[in-house]
Amino acid sequence: MDANENSSHHIKTWPIFLLSFIRLFYTAIFERALSNYLYLIIGIRASTLGFISAAGAITYIIAPIVGQFLTTKYLGVRGALILNSILTPILTGVQILYPEAWFLILSRVLSGLAMGLFWPNCLNLLSKWQKVNSIEKSKKNFAVFNISWNLGFISGLLVGFSWALFLGDYLAMVIAWLLSFLLIPVSFFIKKDGEPERIKEKIIYQTEDPLSHLDIEEDLVINSHTPMIIYPILFSWLSIMFLATSKSIFMFGFPVFLRNFFPTNTPTSPTYLIQCGIQFTQLIGLTWINYMGIYKRKIASLLGIGMIGLVAFTIILVGNIWYISIITAFIGFFLGLIHGVGMKIMLEYGTAENTSKYSTINEILIGVGFGVTPIISGFVFEIQIYAMHGFLIIFGTFALIGLIYLSRNIKRS
Repeated sequence: MDANENSSHHIKTWPIFLLSFIRLFYTAIFERALSNYLYLIIGIRASTLGFISAAGAITYIIAPIVGQFLTTKYLGVRGALILNSILTPILTGVQILYPEAWFLILSRVLSGLAMGLFWPNCLNLLSKWQKVNSIEKSKKNFAVFNISWNLGFISGLLVGFSWALFLGDYLAMVIAWLLSFLLIPVSFFIKKDGEPERIKEKIIYQTEDPLSHLDIEEDLVINSHTPMIIYPILFSWLSIMFLATSKSIFMFGFPVFLRNFFPTNTPTSPTYLIQCGIQFTQLIGLTWINYMGIYKRKIASLLGIGMIGLVAFTIILVGNIWYISIITAFIGFFLGLIHGVGMKIMLEYGTAENTSKYSTINEILIGVGFGVTPIISGFVFEIQIYAMHGFLIIFGTFALIGLIYLSRNIKRS
């Protein structure tokens, strides 16, 4: 999938898509198997698992800043992605060799720092490709990128389910680690891109909301490639924070529900299927967003937040493991709607200003959501199993009010 429309630069996109697929394929198996092995087999406390699960994500709060500094000053995008692909198998393998809590936390902290070299650069490249490609090609790149990492996650969970069922979670971890070495050869196919030319057709858009841009100096240049910058950037940031927090609560909480309802001989394989359901339905939401108009994306995002709050309420109300399993598997659709809109806004701001700061901030917010939430959830779940879902209802209500206010000027016309 090489794109060279409207540009003298030859853009090789397939290595990024393949890297995203491989990374999420092996990660889906390894992370699920590690959590199952520690919590459902060895029997560590939920609070300890929360610290282990959150270690990499908390580090990821600063990792994009460090990663972008190293990328800009020393490595370049190609060098950063190659270095990350080399470090990943090393930092993954040591977690198998010595699964003590303190060592796992240390390893995952280093792994989180290394991830600052990967996702921000992938998102930055998407923004650059959008600048030099046609509208249809940009949509295709966005769709293929989302499909690649989601398909990797989904297929990895399905394969991991079969391995856990027949081989056990520990062997599933080992095989997943071996697959991570595939990142290294693929990363060398990344071509160093030149600086894409700016698109010359411009319409200046003046926002009526002085609070929407948080005193960040911006060159709001809108054209047919960047219509989503009529949304305040805070709309994207608040959406991403809610996405990361809510997804973390649902994914961390399901094994706790399993252990609570099946205190002896807790099955581990259902966790793969439920997480696979979340990711598959999220892919549907992400793909659908790509074909919506600007106003419909606003409605879809608000609907997604409202429905997640409603689902959290019904989980508290019903409290049945079969209902929790089914509804959790389908929650990904609403997560996909929120993620798709927030991501589109972020990418188009980066395209309009030719900067990586928005992709960096996006990844920092994801680090906050996925980092802080498991630590809090681990302690809270030990006290009251439904308390975090109650928090999600409150957070969702405030997020919904905030997004309605921020997008009040986005009309159907």
